[in-house]
Amino acid sequence: MRSHKTKAQLKSFSQPFLSVSSHSAIAMQASNAFKAAFLRKMLEGLQLGLQTSENMSLAERKEVVKVSSDVAMAFARGGANWSRAIITNLSKEGKTKSLVRTMLGKDVERFNKPSHTSKKVTTKKILKRSYRIRRTVRKSFASGLTRSLVKKRTQVLKRIVPGGDSLNDELSFLGETLDYVVSLKARVDLMQGIANAVDALNRR
Repeated sequence: MRSHKTKAQLKSFSQPFLSVSSHSAIAMQASNAFKAAFLRKMLEGLQLGLQTSENMSLAERKEVVKVSSDVAMAFARGGANWSRAIITNLSKEGKTKSLVRTMLGKDVERFNKPSHTSKKVTTKKILKRSYRIRRTVRKSFASGLTRSLVKKRTQVLKRIVPGGDSLNDELSFLGETLDYVVSLKARVDLMQGIANAVDALNRR
């Protein structure tokens, strides 16, 4: 009963969050289509995962929310390298495998197919921004010592961005990183909006 109530509450507040604006320094914005797909899939995950919420511990409920959010973000983005990596990793874990497969259905196979790591990101805005960053890096970091530092930091970044280790092409990696950051920012904004809305509803 509680999960159905939560779903109804979230649904009633989902529409206003499609226009949530970002105040960060990142100029690019996630599309309304991404936001709508994220909200729809996350609500589905919460409904499925919290069906027996009365018998679940707080830690288990948090895990359902996290997995639902991860899957929703990957699903909303589609065929990006990082989104495939998220689904592949979650599909291997015993505790989350069932929920992931139930949420995605037949789509899980599409996400688990090996991606072509040499394929460049096709979003024009991301490519344009990647070229700009690439030129800036080349101009600003000319010394061998600094290049070594940049290489080390890039390696660290590749461990943070899902699937980053499989990308050897600099341009593809920059594009994937920017795409992941934009999607992650949209996810945080939407989840914060949902949390605020539910909190306001509970205070009535």
